[in-house]
Amino acid sequence: MALLLMPAFAAKAQAADKIGWVGPVYKELSASLTQGFKAYYKKAYGKDVDITFVRPGGWPVCVDKVRAWGGKPDADIFLGAGAPAHEVLKQEGLIVPYRPKGWDKVPADWHGMKVKDKDDYWTCFAPWIVTNLYNEKVLKKLRLPPPKTWKDLLNPIYRGNIVYTLPYASGTMHETLEILLQAFGEKEAWAYLRSLAAQLDRFSTGSTDTTQLVARGEIPIGVAQPQMNAMAARKDGYPVRDLLPEKTILVPEAVALLKGAPNEAIGKIFLDWLFTMDGQKYVLEGRYFAARTDIKFSEWEKEGFEMATHAKKALGVDSFWDLDVGFIEYDLPLATKRWDEVNRYYEYEIYRKWGELKSSLFLIEEVEGEIKAAKDAKIDVTKAEAKIKEARNLFEVDGKYAEARLAASKARAMLVTP
Repeated sequence: MALLLMPAFAAKAQAADKIGWVGPVYKELSASLTQGFKAYYKKAYGKDVDITFVRPGGWPVCVDKVRAWGGKPDADIFLGAGAPAHEVLKQEGLIVPYRPKGWDKVPADWHGMKVKDKDDYWTCFAPWIVTNLYNEKVLKKLRLPPPKTWKDLLNPIYRGNIVYTLPYASGTMHETLEILLQAFGEKEAWAYLRSLAAQLDRFSTGSTDTTQLVARGEIPIGVAQPQMNAMAARKDGYPVRDLLPEKTILVPEAVALLKGAPNEAIGKIFLDWLFTMDGQKYVLEGRYFAARTDIKFSEWEKEGFEMATHAKKALGVDSFWDLDVGFIEYDLPLATKRWDEVNRYYEYEIYRKWGELKSSLFLIEEVEGEIKAAKDAKIDVTKAEAKIKEARNLFEVDGKYAEARLAASKARAMLVTP
């Protein structure tokens, strides 16, 4: 009997430990971290560790997943997403403090952006910057210059050549909205976003989809992209470049321990490992930039680490923190407070009315052209000009598309019967 029971006892003794992650990071990073942490855990503890990863979607979707668990999560670690997502979870009591070893090697803030929480609720493990991507080969064939500013994207030459996703599906797009809202003010930013939506070829399903569409050359310009996506695309042989707009922000891709984590002790071991030099190499191998300030890509290059070469070439500096970029003063508390509100407004006032939005703007533009032609022909267009300005205001500021079309139609009629 004892001999029969021995295999069962042996199997039980050798059962793997467990850890669960939930988050919006790309599969290349999750695969790299899985490989690295499994190897480390086996070497350090002489045991295997089973890793499960729940990836329901972008930042907002992952936040809602943790909300739905209500403090009894099916994971231990919230892996990925920027500061606003972690601040939401902190305020709602869904993450708990833990200071990983190596925490001191991550800056507290950078150019006005919080990089880690002073109360140890979350820490950046992979910083990046919100940027836009373009396929240089396709733009060259179309004889289009790369758009250098946010306003450049509204140039009619780019209409139908732009793609991006929705803020409730992508944290990067959500952060892009915050960049514009905080840089230009709410009134001007929402007017800009309505006009930008009319420039789109389509909405993508997520940041990864946007990158793939640009990389394949289906659509040459992708808005609201994580900076490292260009590095990854070029490593795969695609003619993709990133173009930092004149106003942007740092995104501290962060990690946190979930409240009620079923494998809390192993979760803490993972957090400690993630900020070691070994853990940070697996971050870079997963095509994200590493966060420690004492990392030099040139030193990793000498060790034969290929991704260090790609990172150095993509950034143009020897460490991420050596970048010199035009950042805005980012109000994190404000962004956290209106997290859901911003996503909801874009969905219902722009995305769900996209067809109506485009037809309204196109009609306004047609009538504006007719008014200019009439004015060039020495026709009195005073009343028509006033009415079309009213139509523009209704479209851009108020988001009243039907009223804007009506005003534009009246402006056109005034050219016939002034």
